[in-house]
Amino acid sequence: MQLLGRAKRGYLLVRQSVSVLREHPRLALFPVVSGIAGLAYLALLLTPMFSVLALDSSDTITFVVGGIALVGIYLGTAFISAFFTAALVHQTRAVLAGEEPSLRDGIENAWAVKWPLLAWAVISATVGVVLDLISESDSAVGQILAMVVGIAWTLLTFFVIPVIVFEKPSVREMFTRSATTFKETFGETPIGLVGVNLIAMVVALPVLAPGAYLLFAEEILILGLPLFVAGVLIAQLITYTLRGIVKTALYFYATEGNRPAEFDEVFDRLDDVETSRSTGPRGDGFI
Repeated sequence: MQLLGRAKRGYLLVRQSVSVLREHPRLALFPVVSGIAGLAYLALLLTPMFSVLALDSSDTITFVVGGIALVGIYLGTAFISAFFTAALVHQTRAVLAGEEPSLRDGIENAWAVKWPLLAWAVISATVGVVLDLISESDSAVGQILAMVVGIAWTLLTFFVIPVIVFEKPSVREMFTRSATTFKETFGETPIGLVGVNLIAMVVALPVLAPGAYLLFAEEILILGLPLFVAGVLIAQLITYTLRGIVKTALYFYATEGNRPAEFDEVFDRLDDVETSRSTGPRGDGFI
């Protein structure tokens, strides 16, 4: 029954996150800017790489330049993603405190913890490369292992960014604190992740479905491709934003002893879930 209560709290957190995004759509600016920054970074990295390969196409040069580019892609995109997630997490706290989100304030506060974010980017990029290499092997056992380890890694490091933003820990502490926070929310976190993905898919489906049909079934590239790409982008945008909101909410729920006063109303409603289950009918929750 305790697991059911945790699942219910996860569901309520997702509902609240949707409400927060609906009332403060400017939070979606963070994934938009992150995507633009990522594309700009890839353009700056890949343009000189292709120039070098065009001048010298020997196997040695190709291997070295390709390896450097691969490391640069993983590391750079990991840092950009972590940086703007940190900015989003910080401004989610501001929103729950009754303020309006500010892109500038989010970026400034993310910049204040740039070195821990860089350390996290290096570690996460390294793990990502290793898992990709294992999953691309011909071994079915290796592929299954990569999938299991990848899921475990995602869950245990889910709170690394909020820990960095709000606690400014050492490298070791960012992992131990994230793992501890996950243990406190082992039921709510998976429900939150699944709920976010479902909501993003439902919102994007009116664009994604006809795009996929025209592209893959009818093979009408000129109409299907733009719709399909737009659907994917919408799903990614909503997933990124809602995941940041849920991540922040769950972080403060798990660490409620240290939560700021402005979170009391939100999390008192979550605390009431267990009480309402044993005392009788409950209300509509957050929304």
